[in-house]
Amino acid sequence: GADLSKADLSKAHLYNAKRGANLSSANLSEADLSKAKLIKAKLSEANLSNAKLSKVRLDEADLSGANLKDANLRGADLRDALNLTIEQLSEVKTLYKSKSNHELMKQVKEKYPHLLEKPK
Repeated sequence: GADLSKADLSKAHLYNAKRGANLSSANLSEADLSKAKLIKAKLSEANLSNAKLSKVRLDEADLSGANLKDANLRGADLRDALNLTIEQLSEVKTLYKSKSNHELMKQVKEKYPHLLEKPK
């Protein structure tokens, strides 16, 4: 995968991007990563605020410290994402039709059920 650590990719269109990139500490605010397969991607400390992450796959992607504020995770597959916390998920725009590990999804349903509703 490409090493794009610390790159400024704000507002970039990376629709359908593929696996393994190093995007740690990258600025991906407002980027379109819809349908990307970010398998084993390094997204630690990345700024994904307001990013379009609908139908993204994050198998074994490291999300430690990633900023997901107002990110659109509609239909995202988060089941095997690494270091993803309920605190990060609490700030997203939507998790409608997304998949996550059982424990995280249970916490979302209890604390932030509005994130699972169809966006208006």
